[in-house]
Amino acid sequence: MRKFFKILLLSLLLILFGVSSIYAQQLNQKELFIPKLDYSHFKLDNGLEIYVFEDHKIPLAKFSIWYKVGSIDEPEGISGISHLLEHTMFLGTESLAKDQVHQLIKSVGGSNNAGTYYDYTTYYEEIPSAKLELAMAIEADRMRNLKVNPEEFYREREVVKQERRMRVENNIFSSSLEEIQAEAFKESPLHHQVIGWMEDINNITVEDIRDYYTRYYAPNNGVMVVSGDVDPQEVHTLAQKYYGSYQPQEIKRLEAIEPEQKSERIIKLKKMTQVPIIAMLYKIPKGDHPDMVAINALLDILVNNSTSRVKTELQQKKRMILEAGGFTVGLRKPGYALLYTVPMSEGIVYDVRYDFDQELEKLIEQGIKENELKIVKKRVLKDLIFSQKDISSAADTVATSVVRYNDPTLYQKNIQRLKNLTTKDIIRVAQKYFVRDNRTIGYILPKN
Repeated sequence: MRKFFKILLLSLLLILFGVSSIYAQQLNQKELFIPKLDYSHFKLDNGLEIYVFEDHKIPLAKFSIWYKVGSIDEPEGISGISHLLEHTMFLGTESLAKDQVHQLIKSVGGSNNAGTYYDYTTYYEEIPSAKLELAMAIEADRMRNLKVNPEEFYREREVVKQERRMRVENNIFSSSLEEIQAEAFKESPLHHQVIGWMEDINNITVEDIRDYYTRYYAPNNGVMVVSGDVDPQEVHTLAQKYYGSYQPQEIKRLEAIEPEQKSERIIKLKKMTQVPIIAMLYKIPKGDHPDMVAINALLDILVNNSTSRVKTELQQKKRMILEAGGFTVGLRKPGYALLYTVPMSEGIVYDVRYDFDQELEKLIEQGIKENELKIVKKRVLKDLIFSQKDISSAADTVATSVVRYNDPTLYQKNIQRLKNLTTKDIIRVAQKYFVRDNRTIGYILPKN
């Protein structure tokens, strides 16, 4: 499973959302190598898209199937079904017994896993390239022949419920974020987390799983990505052999539209934390929107490095906060940016929030220096490039862009947008999205 928060709160904040700035500042833009994303692309008659990335350095391959379905596709009452279905996919098919997928892949020296996010679900195998056909046959079988044994399904449902207890209910930040999101989003499926509400998980039936599986696990709702020591024509031939006979499905998606927020929302949460946290959620557009590059640059300037405005003023000068940071959730539907600060004590929580707002207003009113823009461009560009550090990472980048936006070129577009980024662009997005009427604040306070 991927993308779940760590147990320790401060470790989570520092590791997941911190950005290293010292190394980035040392980089010279001329030294930054922008990798070209070379791949072969095929599309079967049933709509299954195939992307192949060749790298013949070592005889290994990664095979993955990505489905365009996640928690934002879940109807009310069965939140968490995408993630529960991911677990169910390992319970067997008409020809594969429970856990046999793991055993087969392990027997050839490989490994496999899966992950569910807000807007996709993916399954992958890392194997010797000579065993590519095995991985492809397994995933083809699971795409259409899932067998749901009621007894095993309800046992697995209990496993997912326990996972929720551990990773959400017993985690300060995850449980707080869940409540803040629910306050911020009233109609959007972002009202709930990927893992879903406990009550909904407990009510999901075998019939629900079968219906959801049939509706979304279809070739025209999938993207196959293969990387490593592989031949594109062989991949195409095998894909046709194992997937070509599958019929496409009519894909119907939720059309829930989040009403425009008219005023700031505030929620106070009492948690077993040693320090208070202020979490500020701002609604932002879809992840492929041209404004996203400017939004991420704004976060870098405001909170996400040691020389950022908030850290310089509130942490280094005034000694009011222990930490600050932020991240964006960019999806095929409008997402959010979450910025946080960790005040020194509960007694200055509202002073910290006021001073944070002052730093944001100062940025808008006084502007951004050109040298500051150059530094942030280097940092953001470094992050973009490091996301392509190997062929598997490059393949995943293309896969997420295709399953979300049907655009394998988004990576290159974002680099060009970054190069064209101006200080006016950053100030414009600050004025447009980072306003109080578009904000939900969560004050996470010590219970004792």
